[in-house]
This record gives sequence, structure tokens and C-alpha cells, in this order.
Amino acid sequence: MGINYFKREARDYQFLLNEHFKMEDVLKYDAFADFAIDDLGMIIDEALKVGREVLGPANQDGDREGAVYHQDGSVTLPKSFHDAFAVMRENGWVSYANKPDFGGQGLPQGVAALVTEIFFGANMAFSMYTGFCSAAGRVIENYGTDEDKELFCTQLYSGEATGTMCLTEPDAGSDVGAARTKAVKDTSSDDPRIYFIEGVKRFISCGDHDMTENVIHLVLARIEGDPEGTKGLSLFIVPKIWVNPDGSLGEPNDVFTAGIEHKMGVHGSSTCTLNFGENGKCRGIILGEPRTGMPKMFQMMNEARLGCGMQALGLAASAYDSARIYAKERVQSAPFIDRRGKAVPIIQHEDVRRMLMNGKSVTEAVRALLFKIGYLTDIAENDPDEEKARHAEHLADLLLPIAKSYASDKGFEVIRDSIQAMGGVGYCSEFPVEQYARDMKIISIWEGTNYIQALDLIGRKMQLEGGKVFQGCLQSIFDFTAAHKDDADFAVDLKTLFKATQSVGDVAMRFMGYFGDGRAQLIPLAATRFQDSLAECILAQLMLEQGMVAREKLKTVDPKSADGIFYTGKVASAKYFCRNILPSVFGRYSALTIEDDTAITIPEECF
Repeated sequence: MGINYFKREARDYQFLLNEHFKMEDVLKYDAFADFAIDDLGMIIDEALKVGREVLGPANQDGDREGAVYHQDGSVTLPKSFHDAFAVMRENGWVSYANKPDFGGQGLPQGVAALVTEIFFGANMAFSMYTGFCSAAGRVIENYGTDEDKELFCTQLYSGEATGTMCLTEPDAGSDVGAARTKAVKDTSSDDPRIYFIEGVKRFISCGDHDMTENVIHLVLARIEGDPEGTKGLSLFIVPKIWVNPDGSLGEPNDVFTAGIEHKMGVHGSSTCTLNFGENGKCRGIILGEPRTGMPKMFQMMNEARLGCGMQALGLAASAYDSARIYAKERVQSAPFIDRRGKAVPIIQHEDVRRMLMNGKSVTEAVRALLFKIGYLTDIAENDPDEEKARHAEHLADLLLPIAKSYASDKGFEVIRDSIQAMGGVGYCSEFPVEQYARDMKIISIWEGTNYIQALDLIGRKMQLEGGKVFQGCLQSIFDFTAAHKDDADFAVDLKTLFKATQSVGDVAMRFMGYFGDGRAQLIPLAATRFQDSLAECILAQLMLEQGMVAREKLKTVDPKSADGIFYTGKVASAKYFCRNILPSVFGRYSALTIEDDTAITIPEECF
């Protein structure tokens, strides 16, 4: 076991649960009748304990020992991963976000988002294995037969088996519709849902390992004769080891691990190339109707995209924690305003404080966003008011690409600043931040690159309900700024937010014009910058909401107490975000309104 560097504190989680959001409204739903507010706080405390005592100490092993591929096609993981997995299984941490019907804890999704962030922040590579148990099981739970659910969900939620999502192929990366994996009905089987599967899937996260005897693959394949493209794809349950009707394991299912990728980071997660049906004996169970694979897989993809946001936040917050702790202890150089004075802790140097404030404000803002998406999901899945539930679902859909992209891109910047604040030791493996940087970078690529997220935002999510969801999102920000425009502490920040949101709305209107005047190529050129700008407006509102709550709380506590210090920090985070990060919207707006097409018109030979 390595050294535990996971140092997360509970206070910001408590603030979200007890002060910023109205969790009591969520707990009124029948699905959460067994939980009280105090229970949720204890669950967070237990998750932090698991992070510190179980997952954190195994993080270094995952990076240095990693997943190891053997020529017989087997993959082994560090012993500390096996030990951690046993603890997670024994204590129900494999399926905390799933319904209790098949062994899940049934936590509200907002709380589950916080737990997931904690686990990823403690050990990202390991937590991917348990995360896929939850995600794969939920797809089967939603679309499988009763037999499927009993057979596979129970094993996934208990941790008897882990899961995967198998989309990517060697010649079909983000272009999923180009997949060649095929399915042919097993005419010898009494079950008409059994098919033979043949094909190769690549970049399959957690595709094989030795922590469990079985892995349940969800595989996109095309039934012979079905049309090309995504509309012709079906989804199949393909176990590594065939599962008999009584739940016992049968014969190996002709799934061979041809190798694992040698990656920049996340070494403990086996990223596999899987050969299905090399010997013609790989069987799969079709999930639902033929040619409905992509809509079903989108559920898992969307969950994975939200998971990417949680991964990015977890790593960024851990990097910030390392930097702030180190900066308080490391003594070096006299202050700028007293060059002949004594050396001081580096947290007293202005530029270090600026970088730490970047980390503090960004991680708090993204945490609020991810919690809000979970909060909206709880409403969408449980509220009896159909209109309210539908609105919550669509707003969560709008926020999803933002959560994935902004968290991973800005999170990488937070880690960059954390390394910089720590100086030379930040670059060395004596501290974990250099590992966080390597682990983080993949997240902006996974589950649809951040550019694909931007296209999803503009092309799909902004069109929900004929554009009313996006318009309503902007209007809610305008309403918020109008309601508080005379606020004594935040008036300047509210004015900045109002103008920034106006600029986002203007760019969205310009996009419509580009389609009409034959300049549609300007949209993909602007897409990621537009996405970041919308993100920062939404996050700024969340931060100002938090700042206002904290300001009121400061009136009731001793400013020098632990709560007083926390609330003072909250007010500072809100101001810093609005005065240092939100203004980036104006720089992007200035560039986008020039409507420069140099990147398109430059001859290819000039690159």
C-alpha cells in the first residue's frame, strides 16, 4: 500500500446538503422515505473515511504497479485493489446509487454524485471498476427482462461481477455508427434472444481484470442484414463467462483480451482490446428490441459523461487540497512588500494565493453544478407533477455536456496551478499532483470529446422543447440578477453576470444566422468557447447563491469560529469567481463576434 494523500474535508458537502439546496424536498419522495438529512451527512462522512483509509492508500499502487497484461490474455491488478474491492463489496459501496430492488443503497442522485466525487478524488482508476457495476446494471434494470435483472443486476450491484460499455472499435472511434461487430441469431438455442457475437472492441475501460471472476459486457453490434449507421445497432449482454439460469457460472464465452493500452495515466484501470467470437462461440443476449441499441447505450453514455465531471472534480479538488496544505507549510522568500523581511509560508505570496483561489472557487462551483444535476435527476425520476419532472429532466440534460467538458478542461487548469503553486515538488512523484495531471487529461477525451459535448449542447440540448429550456436557463439568470441588483456586497458581480449572460444569448442568436447565410462552419469553430461561456454564467449564479447564503450565516456565528471561517471563504469564492473567471466570457465574446474564419481558409499545406 502507498501513502494516503487524500485530504478532503466534509464542510462543503454539508453546505450543499443542508444550506444551499433544499434536500428536505427530495426526501419527501417515497423512494427516499428511509433517509433523513442527518443520514445523508453520515453517509458523506463514511465515504470520506473510505476515501482516506481504503482507496487513498491504494492510489499510488494503481499508478506504479498498474494493470498488467499476460500473454494468456489475463489481466492482473495490484493486491491493494483487491483488498479495496473487498471492503467496497462488504460495505455496500459498489451500488450506492442504484435502487434497492436488486441490492443497491438507493441514495438520492445528488448525494450519490458527492460520494462518487469523493471516491474518484481518492482513487480514480480503482473507482472506475465499481462505477461500471452501477452504470451497466442500471441499463439492464431499465431495459432487461425480469430474468435479466435477476441474473445480472444482482451480480453487478453486489460486486460479484463488474461491467463495461463496448462501443469503440479500431476503425470506429467517435463515429459509433461505423461499427462492424456483428450479431447472428443462434438458431440452435431455445431462447430467441441469444445471438452469436463477432467483432473487436477497443479502448474498453475496465475491460478485464482479476478482482472478480466475471465481467458483464454491454456490446453494441449489428444484426446481420440490419441497416448501416447507428440506427442499425442493437445492444447485447455479453458475459465474459456465461451465466447459467440459476446464476452459476458456465463456460468461458469466447471473449479474449488481446491487450491493454499503455497510457499516460490511469494505469490501474485496464483499457482493453477485446476480441469477441474468435472461435465462433461468443454468445450475447439481446437487450430489448433489435435496432434500439443506441438509445439504450445513450443512458450509459450520459451517466458516464456525468461521471467524467465527477472524476475531473475529484482529481482537481485533490490537487487543490495538496497545494493548499503544502503552501501553508512551505516557508520560502520574504514578502513582495517587505523584501528584506523574513521568509514566510508561500501561501502568503500573492501569486500563490491567486492560484489557490482558482482551485478553491472552481472546485466549489463545479461541485455545486454536479450536485444540482443530481438534485434535478431526483425530481425528474420521482416527482408526481409530470410537468415539473419533465422540466427537471430537460434542464439536467442541458447541463450535462457543460458538466463533462468544463469540469475536465478547467479541472486540468486547477491541477496545473496546483503543481505551479507547489513548485518543483509539484512536478515530482513524491507528491501525488503530477499523477492527478496525468490521470485528468483523458477525461476531456472520454465519452465524447469536449468538442462533441459542445456540438451536443448546440445541436440537441439547446433545442429541447423548441429552445425553451435553454431560453429558460438564461432567463433564470436574468431574473436572479434583477432580483438582487441592489445587493450591497455583490452588485458589481451581478452586473457582470447580467452582461456575460447577454453575450451568451447574442452568440446563440448569431448561430441561427450562420445557418441561414451559409456560414455554418463558424459554429463548430465557436462551439467549445461558447460552451465554456455558458458554463461560467451558470456557475457564477450558483456561486453567488452560495455567497448570499454564507453572508446571512455569518450574521449568526463567530467570524473566527470554524463555521465563520468557512462562510467567509464562501463569500470570497463567489466574488473571486465572478471577478476573475467569469470575465473570460467577454474575451471569448470579443473573439467570436469578429467571426474570424482563418482556421478554415488557411491552406492545409500551411499547417
